[in-house]
Amino acid sequence: MGKNIVLIGLPGSGKTTVGALLARQLKKKLLDTDAMIEEKEKCSIPEIFAQKGEEYFRAVETTCAKEAARERDAVIATGGGIVLRAENMEALEQNALVCFLDRSPRDIAQNVDVSGRPLLKGQQEKIYQLHRDREPLYRKYAHGVYSGETPEEVAQAIAAAYERTE
Repeated sequence: MGKNIVLIGLPGSGKTTVGALLARQLKKKLLDTDAMIEEKEKCSIPEIFAQKGEEYFRAVETTCAKEAARERDAVIATGGGIVLRAENMEALEQNALVCFLDRSPRDIAQNVDVSGRPLLKGQQEKIYQLHRDREPLYRKYAHGVYSGETPEEVAQAIAAAYERTE
């Protein structure tokens, strides 16, 4: 069975969009840890944050990261904070190409609807703080750093890198 492709990066960096393109292009299953969390909890991520708090959310995220990591031959789009717990990345990087989608915080602040993102809601400047806090972690865990003008360009670059590792 082939390696997984794990996508990491800031909220709004395009992990879900690029993940869908990659899954289609490489004929792989797409797993989205945020969608897994919502399915498991039967409510939205903003509701989880509001009702149970970030620590509870992070614990469920870890459970879902470990579940996703057990898959083979999948594209795994993660939440932006997946790198905050080393155990998440230790599980996910097993048998995987980890790709950091390096979209500028300025571009995210200007072009992404943050209403469904609890850590950004109502304060777009927060993306700059998240970038400062998390970029070293994204770079630490990534096997490659990817950016591009369009999600299609990013997906093509990752697909090419993946094919070289198989």
